[in-house]
Amino acid sequence: MAIGGIGTAGYTVGYETRRTQKTVSDKNFAGQMSNTASVQNSNQPITLHWFDTKEGDAPIGACGLADGGSATVYKPADFDPANPVYKVKIWNEAGNVTERMVDISKVDPKNCDEIDMFAYSSHLTVSGECPNALSAFMSAAGYYRSSNNGTDFSDKTNWLNVIKDIMQMQYDAGNLKGYLDFKKFWDFLEQ
Repeated sequence: MAIGGIGTAGYTVGYETRRTQKTVSDKNFAGQMSNTASVQNSNQPITLHWFDTKEGDAPIGACGLADGGSATVYKPADFDPANPVYKVKIWNEAGNVTERMVDISKVDPKNCDEIDMFAYSSHLTVSGECPNALSAFMSAAGYYRSSNNGTDFSDKTNWLNVIKDIMQMQYDAGNLKGYLDFKKFWDFLEQ
């Protein structure tokens, strides 16, 4: 798992799925994933709802939100790889949940909201089409939220511009590895 953006209000806390050697049963592993963390400089707890589904859906990405909510992308039980459509559940800080279906073929990275881009990036990482997509997007989303106080998850954004800004910032700082990591994602989205 990778954790990004902890310690700064406005950043999301992101978790990626990765293959790891399990030393506990799946049931125990699921119990360990449903936990609460606190964001530094904030009294808001973050609760991830990783295995919180009754329909048999498989989680592919989850993020805790700085306001105490969280979002999880699920591969539905009837998932069709030829037409990838994911279920996204978004919990607010009070634990109220909303759901939406995200058709990957209809996501436009130049004009979509954060939830659609989160689902798209999760898909790109899990499918292997762009292995660093989720981690790059989570960093981009944190940067975007900290630069645009008051933005909402439903605000449409040109994520290519956000990623390009981060690439330039990495280049200007002399962080060529960071620049190249974001460039892989940007190049994929530009195709």
